Amino acid sequence: MLHITVTAKKPVNPEQDGLGRPYVGYEAGMTQDEMYEANHGEWAIGARGQKERYALFSFGRTVIQAVEIDSLERTTLYGRNPEEKRDDRYTIHGKILSEGHPVFDKYVGHPSPVSAARNPVRYFEDTDFDGEAGQPCRCGCGEMTTGGDFVPGHDQKAIHERIARIGTVAEFLDWMDVVRPASLSR
Repeated sequence: MLHITVTAKKPVNPEQDGLGRPYVGYEAGMTQDEMYEANHGEWAIGARGQKERYALFSFGRTVIQAVEIDSLERTTLYGRNPEEKRDDRYTIHGKILSEGHPVFDKYVGHPSPVSAARNPVRYFEDTDFDGEAGQPCRCGCGEMTTGGDFVPGHDQKAIHERIARIGTVAEFLDWMDVVRPASLSR
């Protein structure tokens, strides 16, 4: 599960914000829609986040919102060329969960499930919602992951098995340079 810690509500320059927002963060009395609009974007989300189904938002060590993720979209610079993307910043698009949904009921209004840290974006496992096993390991071993594409260490196993199909490392590099030549723009 994706977990994001938000700051106290503060103004931001809409011309420099990827979503054109006048403020970000949280203050008491905000509606769920206001919290979502203020906080669903411009987060540094890594590859693991692309596979998460739910996002929790916390303030002051208490979960204030739960969202079922529909998609993550790389954030553009507001009012500029949509092709101009922020480095690793993403906007979470999804459905705001409410009372009666099991994720909302388990987390919203309760203490944060992750320890305090400098990085506001964190990940954690919840087998009630993530499942006890992830997906089959991409190396082909048949084991189930606990998150991500590979059982720990099996990414290297997969790479070396594929190199062996070609021959030596040198032969693999020669083959790769023919199949996928390096960019000429370097």
